[in-house]
Amino acid sequence: MLDKVEALLERALARGADAAEAYAESGESRRIKVYEQAVEQLTAARRKGIGLRVVVDGGVGYAYSSDVGSDALDEVVEQALGNARVADRDEHAVLPEPPAAYPELSVYDERLAAATDEQKIALALAVERAALAADPRVKLVEDTIYADGEVEVFLASSTGVRGTYRENHCYAFAYALAEQDDQVETGLSFTVGRALADLDPQHCGEEAAERACQLLGATKCRSMKATVVLDPFVAASFFGVVVSALSAEAVQKGRSLFADLVGSEVAGPRLSLLDDGLHPDGLASSPFDGEGTPSQRTPVIEAGTLRGFLHNARTAHKGGCASTGNAARGSYQGIPGVGPTNLILSGENQPLADVIGAIEHGVLVTNAVGVHSGANPVTGEFSVGISGLLIESGRLGAPVREVTLAGDIVGMLKGVVALGDDTRWIPMGSFLVPSVVIEGTSIGGS
Repeated sequence: MLDKVEALLERALARGADAAEAYAESGESRRIKVYEQAVEQLTAARRKGIGLRVVVDGGVGYAYSSDVGSDALDEVVEQALGNARVADRDEHAVLPEPPAAYPELSVYDERLAAATDEQKIALALAVERAALAADPRVKLVEDTIYADGEVEVFLASSTGVRGTYRENHCYAFAYALAEQDDQVETGLSFTVGRALADLDPQHCGEEAAERACQLLGATKCRSMKATVVLDPFVAASFFGVVVSALSAEAVQKGRSLFADLVGSEVAGPRLSLLDDGLHPDGLASSPFDGEGTPSQRTPVIEAGTLRGFLHNARTAHKGGCASTGNAARGSYQGIPGVGPTNLILSGENQPLADVIGAIEHGVLVTNAVGVHSGANPVTGEFSVGISGLLIESGRLGAPVREVTLAGDIVGMLKGVVALGDDTRWIPMGSFLVPSVVIEGTSIGGS
């Protein structure tokens, strides 16, 4: 594939491209679904392809192919050049310069490559078995999935960028259903890593069952203004919306509520948010981003103050700054946009039991519905459906459901008063996040 990337780059430059970038991938993935202690589905897929981005007189063109034969490469070049010649001129269409070196980063584990299908199936069965054994009210586990993937990336550009790396990962999850008095509740849990030994099937199954059972008997609570504790699952969803508004691309398009707030206090002083493309355990870690800029650690919110935005080469050129290594590429089939790597929420972590013990009236939120559709990253307003457990006089109480959490994003961020000690990886993207305690939120119930 290295030869294919170089060949594609040479042909593009020889046929009139002012600048060019070739990007290729070769990888495979596997997904195993079990149900009632039997394999219901096992799928394996391989992916290989190459893409070409060219700049001609300021216009950008892109084309790709899953065929990497010589004739197909010629066709990719002609399509990319043709697209560039009819594209609007973009003065910020630049490719990054090569770095002195890329960071040394191990994101490939040979143990996963050596694992057999039988071992992966056994792990998935163990997850389901643990969920069913955890509580008699768990009647079935609707989804028990094991999945893994590996990819090798190849990149070359006319500026001199050359890079390749190999990455793999695996995860399992369970979606349990608990039933009592004709009421059914659901619970979800994940376990993630780079090798089977990193996964904890027993805890994954038990947690899914616990999260389902704790909501049995849930009813609406009264409307109130109270302290809420977002558990790591919900916190990851909420901060996923926050981060979408911290992209320089969103800012430059007028689609971010943070556009004019760099240097301002946008969160409580106990809260920091870091984008870390180099975390050794992060599922989004890599030595370089989707266009060859070295990955780095970028403080976005530091002790409550907004420090800056996430950039790729284009947004950095437009903003007069350096790329933060956040050129995000879904695959070889598209040009890079801007996106986060591993998002790490940190601050003054406290024992969660102590945090809850200090709350007089509140709600521990364990599930939120419609976070991305119910939150507006431009205005900051949001209204989402939640379920969880009441907190009364420092103790977890009755389960609640069919209530809403409403407010605005900055107001909610400024209301953060504590972080729990239960930090964990959540694979909704790649988040390392604890429970988040927020004062003064509006809860709409009966």
